[in-house]
Amino acid sequence: MKRKTFSYDYDYDNLIVSMRQENEKVRENFEVGDIVFSLTGDGKIVSIDIRSASNFLQICGITAEMLKDATKIEFTVIPKLGAIYLILKIESVKGEYKISKTIPLILPLSDPLLNPLTIY
Repeated sequence: MKRKTFSYDYDYDNLIVSMRQENEKVRENFEVGDIVFSLTGDGKIVSIDIRSASNFLQICGITAEMLKDATKIEFTVIPKLGAIYLILKIESVKGEYKISKTIPLILPLSDPLLNPLTIY
């Protein structure tokens, strides 16, 4: 069974999104800029932790209030040679309006051979 959870700490401006299944265990973490990726032993990225999330996502029109009021946050990771393409989907409610944004982020890796990733 797949668990899809997220949490946003408004005071510290940290966003954690987990797509980890119950039978998956995190074996290691690696950091690219303001994002910490958690991986299984097979190299599958199962969660992300974005530090200073509203500052990081500000260029995409995402505010701390939108993150605080989010109803659903998911991510997809697409590894390419030398980079990670992170697709972040955020749904938030403001009054009677539902806001949905899909944000593509490209994170270059300094040495792709040091960080082999497997995406399922």
